[in-house]
Amino acid sequence: MKPASKAYWLLSLALLAVVTGAVLWLAHRLDSTGAQHIDQAQWRTGPGGSFAPLPPEATVVEGSWQTVALPHTWPQPLQPALDAAPRVTWLQVHLGDLPATPGGLVLYLPRWQTIGRIAVYGDDKLLFRSVGDVVWNGFNHPLWVPLDADGTQPVPRVLRLRIDSMASAGGTVSSLWVGPAEVLWPRYRLRRLLQTGIAEIMGLAFLGLGGFAFAVWLLRQERTYLLFALFTLLWVLRSQRFLVGLEPLALPSVWFGWMTINSGNALLVTWYAFMCTLVPTAPRWPLRMLLGLLLLSSAVTLPLLSNPAWINALAPLPYLLTLVAGIPCTLLMAWAAWRHGGREGIVAASIGLLHVPVAVHDWMLQSYLVDPEHIYAWPFSTTLRLGMFLYVILSRYVGAVDTAEQANLRLAQRLHEREAELAASYEQLRGAQQRQVLSQERQRLMQDIHDGMGSQLMSALKVAESGGLSEAQMALVLRECIDDLKLTVDSLEPVEADLLLLLATLRYRLAPRLAGSGLHLRWEVVDVPALTWLDPRSALHVLRILQEGISNTLQHASATELRVATGEAEGGVFVLLIDNGHGFQPKDSLGRGLSNMARRAHAIGGTVAWDTVPGGTQFRLWLPLQLA
Repeated sequence: MKPASKAYWLLSLALLAVVTGAVLWLAHRLDSTGAQHIDQAQWRTGPGGSFAPLPPEATVVEGSWQTVALPHTWPQPLQPALDAAPRVTWLQVHLGDLPATPGGLVLYLPRWQTIGRIAVYGDDKLLFRSVGDVVWNGFNHPLWVPLDADGTQPVPRVLRLRIDSMASAGGTVSSLWVGPAEVLWPRYRLRRLLQTGIAEIMGLAFLGLGGFAFAVWLLRQERTYLLFALFTLLWVLRSQRFLVGLEPLALPSVWFGWMTINSGNALLVTWYAFMCTLVPTAPRWPLRMLLGLLLLSSAVTLPLLSNPAWINALAPLPYLLTLVAGIPCTLLMAWAAWRHGGREGIVAASIGLLHVPVAVHDWMLQSYLVDPEHIYAWPFSTTLRLGMFLYVILSRYVGAVDTAEQANLRLAQRLHEREAELAASYEQLRGAQQRQVLSQERQRLMQDIHDGMGSQLMSALKVAESGGLSEAQMALVLRECIDDLKLTVDSLEPVEADLLLLLATLRYRLAPRLAGSGLHLRWEVVDVPALTWLDPRSALHVLRILQEGISNTLQHASATELRVATGEAEGGVFVLLIDNGHGFQPKDSLGRGLSNMARRAHAIGGTVAWDTVPGGTQFRLWLPLQLA
């Protein structure tokens, strides 16, 4: 069983257990010992009824009395006279000599129902008079009337019930109970719970659920929740006919009747529309038919257009039309739900089928066709619809959770697959990058060795083969080749973007050669900002440029002193090589060595410049702080 179904049935069983327990507890206390159950009375009826306030003394016109069994029903005339005066019906019961009790004696009447009012007399003195509306007169409220003012007055010997009703209306009275208040109180409380208490509780529950459904509709814009919220509102309006009557109505009786009749038709329309959202294959033409019936009923029963007395006289007819229209639609919806096979639709349609006999029973009770001591079952059947909606909510919630979990699982699986693909792609890319870096480093080393040490060795080899190199010159060539090789190796060491460390490495490598050439080195290097872009390849370019500049000083300047200085200018740093030789002025066309220096400087975003200064030559290498 799915979690939603399991929760629904557990909730239904728990609710059933609570209601059953309450009923059994009250039934256990229904000990009627000491009370009289009166199932016979003397009855007479005739003209002379009045809906005006009655005098405190009963005035009974002489005439014959008939003995009738209780409950007693008098039928509605087949041809009611709308303008006839109200008639009065009397029920008389001889109580005899009843002993007084500490809590007092009471009359308990489970139900009386007609279009009119009721009064209770004890020994012809008025004990109770209904003050509610004539039509909506509290017919669903059990009657509780103290007979001896809680034991402070004499117990009446004769009890008379006066019922003033419209001449066009029928009526009914249930059996009576007379006895001590403490004996009859549990029976009265149980009856009141079943007739009005359940309806009040269900009304509050429906209003709460309706508000919840409306809030969900505002968030999700799903028509099912809006229709259920409208259904709950209409149900509360419809159920007011079971609850009002003890006090005067807050609105005119004719408008309350119009609201009651048409809220029932609106309920049927809303219910069918709600079912259509659960059963998409259900036919739509019954919905249009029910909507037409609602519009017609609303117009025909409108107090501004019709005679209220005529509506009251034919009171059961509008409910019968609703019943006749609702039963075929309910059967049709059940058939559509069964064919569609959706669990929600089947559950809701099954509850609709269970409501059919309930509606028939309640219409017969309203039309005086069954025992008046029956209970209107409509509020009870609504608990099933309440449970149905909870089932739909739970089912959709659990379905949404399952869908979300499945989506999360699929998303997690896809994410895992993508992570694996990305990891594999990253490893491939990393391997390709490593191979590319190694290839570039290999090519750079080969090019540097070829252009530097290799070129010098080849030149020296050719000169040596022709016999043009002395031993000293050969040794110089070999030292230069070794210096080139050392600079290439030094460029592979991490310099951490520190130009000064790179210059110190150059000084360490060339210091013996400078000393051997008699060239004095003045080291005027100051701290400069770090060059974040300085990597091994760029470092080798810097070393090659400076090496070439120093070699030019050694070979061509005839200098005795070389000054190395650093500084910061123009958004970068510079390195100066200044000698005290005979000066130098580059031509328009640079030689191979100077061209290589310019090319290397351009490769790392820098520039080189040569200037003749007083007393020698200045070479300037400028490097940017950030590469463009």
